Amino acid sequence: MKHRQTGSSLFVVVIVAAALGVGVYSMLSLVQNEFRLTRQAAVYHEARLAAESILEQSMADLSRRLTGETAFPNDSLKPGNNPLRIGNEFIARYSGEGSPSGLIIPDKTVYTSVNDFGTELTEVIGGLVTEPQWRYIDPRDIANAGDPFAGTRVLERNIEVLAKATVERPLLGRQTVHVRQVLLVRDAPLFAYAIFYNLPLEIAPGARMDIYGNIHGNNNGYLQSNNGLNMHSRLTLGGDLFHGRRPGSGMGLSTGAVNILNSSGKLVNMKKDGSWPKTDATDAFTAGNWLQSSSNNFADLANQIWSRNVQTAVHGVLPQNPVGVTEYIEDTNPNTSAKESFNSAYQIIQPPLRSSDLSIPDATSDPVGHQKAVALNEIEKQKYSYKAGLIINVAADGTLSYLTPQRNSAGDLIYGGDGLPLMDTLNPSQPITESTPFSETPVLDPESGEIISYEITGGFHDKRQAQDLNIVNVNVDKLTELIHGNNESDWGGSKPEDWWNGVVYVQFPQQNSSPRADGVNPAISGWGVRVRNAQTIPNPEFAIERGESGMSLATNQMMYIEGHYNADGNRNTGSPLQPDDPSNFGKEGYEAPAALIADSITFLSPNWDDRNSNQSLSTRSPTHTEVSAAILTGLVPSGKTGSNSYSGGLENFPRFLESWGGEMRIRGSMVALFESEVGTARWGKSDVYSAPTRSWGFHEAFADGAQPPGTPNTRRFLATDFTVLNQTEYAARIKQASEAF
Repeated sequence: MKHRQTGSSLFVVVIVAAALGVGVYSMLSLVQNEFRLTRQAAVYHEARLAAESILEQSMADLSRRLTGETAFPNDSLKPGNNPLRIGNEFIARYSGEGSPSGLIIPDKTVYTSVNDFGTELTEVIGGLVTEPQWRYIDPRDIANAGDPFAGTRVLERNIEVLAKATVERPLLGRQTVHVRQVLLVRDAPLFAYAIFYNLPLEIAPGARMDIYGNIHGNNNGYLQSNNGLNMHSRLTLGGDLFHGRRPGSGMGLSTGAVNILNSSGKLVNMKKDGSWPKTDATDAFTAGNWLQSSSNNFADLANQIWSRNVQTAVHGVLPQNPVGVTEYIEDTNPNTSAKESFNSAYQIIQPPLRSSDLSIPDATSDPVGHQKAVALNEIEKQKYSYKAGLIINVAADGTLSYLTPQRNSAGDLIYGGDGLPLMDTLNPSQPITESTPFSETPVLDPESGEIISYEITGGFHDKRQAQDLNIVNVNVDKLTELIHGNNESDWGGSKPEDWWNGVVYVQFPQQNSSPRADGVNPAISGWGVRVRNAQTIPNPEFAIERGESGMSLATNQMMYIEGHYNADGNRNTGSPLQPDDPSNFGKEGYEAPAALIADSITFLSPNWDDRNSNQSLSTRSPTHTEVSAAILTGLVPSGKTGSNSYSGGLENFPRFLESWGGEMRIRGSMVALFESEVGTARWGKSDVYSAPTRSWGFHEAFADGAQPPGTPNTRRFLATDFTVLNQTEYAARIKQASEAF
């Protein structure tokens, strides 16, 4: 009995031990399985991070390319053209000595055929670039609240990018992750803004000033007024926002209201007053203080009082440079003669370079030189001289000739053996320009016979520049007649429809044999271009049918507009926002999209008289003047000519030489893109001009998408639609991309 009990006890112990062993084994198996799954999950996440890293690198590569390239055809990323590739830096990071990565490095990092798609375990594939589509970014849509292009019409394209990465770990197997993302490319014409400043934005009007249309500045903004500054649309700055004067301007502080529209349609002052909404944050802000970037909680307060209608760098706003143009950098020490500024946007108004200057070295042997040369080629294509269908060439002695560039099937310039663009000569049957050297005749006292003064008989005097100028007069009325006639006999055997594209460039010799480091080489001094008889500008039907409506007139010299331009001059028709005859806008013989582009632009009334140009201000009495055109030109920055010099601000951005008091009406867009390099005299000298009543506005046609020929674009990028795909979905996308190419 005792032996049976002992055996039973032993049996129970064995059974319990076995059960415990099974439990322990099961637990150990479970732990091991969980450990294995955790390790496999880690491999998966490593593969996903690698795939996402490939996408990020590709998005950065595309953004870099597109920032400097004006043309980006649909098949740009096709194998054999310029496909995406897995960069050497990425490979080194994942395969270098000591790297813990299990990423499978591809044999091919760039594909030469669509047949290569999907053949590597780690890869990137760039898809088709979609056709561009115009889209209005509605600021009333809450989804667009923080969009820097809200309130403007943009040209959008999508580029699909596919990537996959494979990671393999011993004992844990292999994991492959497939991903997809779309790069949204958005172009906005410079003239889609009422005001665009590549330089620091300064606005400080004495009289009340109202601005309609979006304002953008790539740098800081400095705002103040005497009697009210009202901005009725969005303000975006790539820098900071301040109330008052920019340091170095030497001007006094004014405390008039600076009102900016919020999304509810209410003007709200930068200075805390009764217009501010009631919130805990606004209640804590001291009454009477100005809200600016230096204020505590500026970003949140700006959003509360202006409903995202004011956005600065702290909100994520970035500079918007024209395609191919690098960032503007001011002089580090304006009190020295050294030129430390980087004024690269000025190249847009310069003559074409020689082909030898545009040669592109091999990317492998000289990657830095290759990249610089590519950028130089792209800014070359942004130049108005490159885009022009008609070039009026002015020799150093004033001799005039008329040229049209030869182009290949892609529209690019063709260069001759001397490296210069090949040109065909045109011979207009009527003089559309004349060169008038400065001259003056002594006026004698009838009794003594002594010289008592001089009467100007050629050219005129610019009081701001304190300079006698030789003048090239452009008779737009005669040009319009000959272009609209479209007769071979009027141009020496060449019909305008074969070369006219709406861009006219007046080209002067340059000062130096080679440009500065920033590519700047100004035109010779002592000359100016005057535009006359321009109430109607060229806008032939054959050009309208090709989508080249209107005219852009550009020069690398100082420009003077005498009289009405692209407008009837009647106070009772049109407005600073609307054309004189809206129903006929853009038609032949009527107001059309127009732009004026130059080193500096000065407006002269129909009452201008050259003979009074060197006389006292009281002798220069203007009459009502109307201009319908975008203005792209330069200015002399505050502090440029010394510690107490003001740029003149937006309120004095257009230059004048008469004693105004009446209205000067301008509808269009104002773009301060660069420092002036020829018209470099400072603003604010005495006896130069008195200000007009500023009836300036944003042309509603520009807001609707009508743009003058050759308008430069700014470009922004947005990565959207990130998706993790399964293998079947990825294969389908590859098939779609292959067939598209």
